[in-house]
Amino acid sequence: MNVSPISNFYFTRINPNKTQNVNRQPGIAFGQSTIKDSFEMQHEHNMNRYMVYAEIFFDTLEDIANEFKEYGVTFDRTYAMQNPIKSAKSTSSKVTRSGSFDVPDLIRTTIYMTNPYDTNFIYNKFLPAMEDRGYTLAKINGKPDIDFRLEGIGSPQKSGYEDIQMRFVEKKAKKNKVKHELIVLFGPNYAQAKHVESEKVYNLIRQFDELHIDFTDAPIGSNEFKAHRYIQLIKTQAQNKISKKLFDNAKNKDFYKIDDVAPIYFTPENKALINNYFAALKDRTRDYYRHKRTQAQNSELALIQLRKDEKDDLTLINYIDDMFGATIKYFEKNPE
Repeated sequence: MNVSPISNFYFTRINPNKTQNVNRQPGIAFGQSTIKDSFEMQHEHNMNRYMVYAEIFFDTLEDIANEFKEYGVTFDRTYAMQNPIKSAKSTSSKVTRSGSFDVPDLIRTTIYMTNPYDTNFIYNKFLPAMEDRGYTLAKINGKPDIDFRLEGIGSPQKSGYEDIQMRFVEKKAKKNKVKHELIVLFGPNYAQAKHVESEKVYNLIRQFDELHIDFTDAPIGSNEFKAHRYIQLIKTQAQNKISKKLFDNAKNKDFYKIDDVAPIYFTPENKALINNYFAALKDRTRDYYRHKRTQAQNSELALIQLRKDEKDDLTLINYIDDMFGATIKYFEKNPE
């Protein structure tokens, strides 16, 4: 069997028609290819080299922050050193999702600008200063790799999250150029909000992408169509009730200099609604697999795979349900 290093980066032994990502919570085990293991080992082997690149990049940003203090530019090196290099597991997961070994944020860090909306400063001062120090914007589809995801400039995320993404490479590098991702945020409160939201919301609801159910072109009214709808409703609750408030509160502090915050809380009615969404999602998942098994009666191998997939999916949904409940309890204790 020929194995594509990208499309089959992860795969199960029985079902070759659907690529599986196995970066799930402890306790849920899936078959995985040795390609993934080898890739992660190679990444770990290169960690010291990547750290040298990161240290030089951070020295540069520290120097630039000092140069542009009057423009409200700051670089928190202590914060940057918490996660200067993308982990082996996160890198392999990104390769699987993107279908490319070109990882844009292998080395990544954050810089604060009190007014990232000032595009004149970005283009006429900040980027030339980076050029002078040996870093130029990478290219994507022939264009400079810079993305303004700000309100009124570009498109913020559905969660309400805003930033500027830039990817740099060293001008002197001839080949195997390592990309250095720089994220521009409003300030330290926004960075903290990003951390909390990632841990409590983003990393949790992203796990819905690991389900075996194929939602592609799902017929209206089908079990998979309804299941996907319930997933979207759960994500919307998480974004509207948690993510947007976190980011709005942080932006108010860093950008608008407003201390008042909108507390994050869930009414009994909110919690009942979310519980109903999860219950309905589990029911539609069972119905989906029941229908699939009816269609596969003539194939024992397919039936075995479907039973396994159903068990895996329900286990994962139950896990997300439990962790969502834990997230709600967290914000009941920490409403701000």
